[in-house]
Amino acid sequence: MTNFSKLSLSSVIFLTTLTSIFAQTAEQIDSYTSSEISYLASVFGITSNVYTAEYGVDAFRVTYEMPYLDSTITVSGALFVPQGVDEACSLPVLTYMHGTIFIRTDAPSFLPLEGRLGFLMASPGFIVLMPDYVGLGTSDLMHPYVHAQSEADAGVYLLQAAETLGAELGYSFNGEFFSSGYSQGGHAAMAFSRELEANWSETYPLTASAPLSGPYDISGTQFIQTFESPSYSNPAYLAYNIIGWNSYYGTLYEDLSEIFQEPYASELPAMFDGETSGNVINAYLPFLLDDLVQPGLIDEVISNPDHPFNIAAQNNNVYEWVPQSHLKMYYCTADEQVFYENTIVAETWMNENGALNVSTSNGGPLSHGDCAGQAIFGGMLWMQDFSVECEPENVEEMNDEVWTIAPNPIVKGNTTIIGLPSNVSWHIIDITGRTISSGAGIEVNFSEYSEGIYFIKTDGWGTKRVLVHP
Repeated sequence: MTNFSKLSLSSVIFLTTLTSIFAQTAEQIDSYTSSEISYLASVFGITSNVYTAEYGVDAFRVTYEMPYLDSTITVSGALFVPQGVDEACSLPVLTYMHGTIFIRTDAPSFLPLEGRLGFLMASPGFIVLMPDYVGLGTSDLMHPYVHAQSEADAGVYLLQAAETLGAELGYSFNGEFFSSGYSQGGHAAMAFSRELEANWSETYPLTASAPLSGPYDISGTQFIQTFESPSYSNPAYLAYNIIGWNSYYGTLYEDLSEIFQEPYASELPAMFDGETSGNVINAYLPFLLDDLVQPGLIDEVISNPDHPFNIAAQNNNVYEWVPQSHLKMYYCTADEQVFYENTIVAETWMNENGALNVSTSNGGPLSHGDCAGQAIFGGMLWMQDFSVECEPENVEEMNDEVWTIAPNPIVKGNTTIIGLPSNVSWHIIDITGRTISSGAGIEVNFSEYSEGIYFIKTDGWGTKRVLVHP
């Protein structure tokens, strides 16, 4: 059996490169072959019909500096580099933001399950970056949970660090930049994308982004709906939010007993030590929110726009901007942790304020956990269709004929793709791996297919990915 927990300690690489302000190091922590990545894909339930591992991938833990509060701090993140790519090819960059974690070493640079998605994302030929965020990974500060600016900065300065390290690790950026993330990562991906377009567009122009099931509207949707019910699925998130934000703003409370009842007010701070899991904290907290939060506090917050919590929440809403690049948000309607209305509010605001390339994808009545896989994989494939592959030519010789379909075409309306050799059989496969049509000959017609990602699998000649627009 393949050993996916191995660490290439004998090949640990320490690289230190100084810029005028910041420094970064890279330590190799693992390496997967393409065969191992194919096996990993099967572990995640991704079929070979829709995903092919192209390159082996080396993983590095990067430590780098970023601004935070009034100082410069050292944080960490994961870097995944495909191996065996043509030396003439620069590579696109995908920054993936991780979801909620409580234990510092569950961050991507320690390669937990979510972190190992980086191998899958990098194997098609992407540099993949996964920031650990402030207070997680190697950082021992209090993590300011769902704090937009520090999430965005963790991504931007990891981009800078990775660009500098490319000279030593043998890669370069091709000018295409992508962003994605699930749950808290959806919030972070939105914050990061906004930051790139607002302040870094000349250096790192955003190509496309796929925020996934994120709390984009904390003040108006996530907070309000959380307290509309007697209980919440993860009360530990509430404590994380309050304690984390107060570590940054210092205005939410002087003593935690102003927010939470006893014994929770006294006991909770010690539980956010970077070593206690969310499951343990949830098990400790009461089932009813009325037994956790101080009586009358929620009404006070709702009725006072100038309450410190409302001010912090407004500062960390991440949807009030107009993306210039393509942006697609994924969500599921039975999400009990991050309410799907966050996505509807974000899409509505962006489109009403002039966005031309913003859309959503409804994954159906799935829970937060069940929604994750299809959203993450769907977002990854959707973004890949905006990347131009580095290939000598966009043709493949088949016997004595030529297949002239460009890699990963985008078709609209009733477009018919023409160019398959007449003797080649093909199958149309949807994103779940289900074969929905088969045939042979020179034409593949997508006029009857709804919007989505499909695959033309040709017997003996590989698979082409197709994005269908209405």
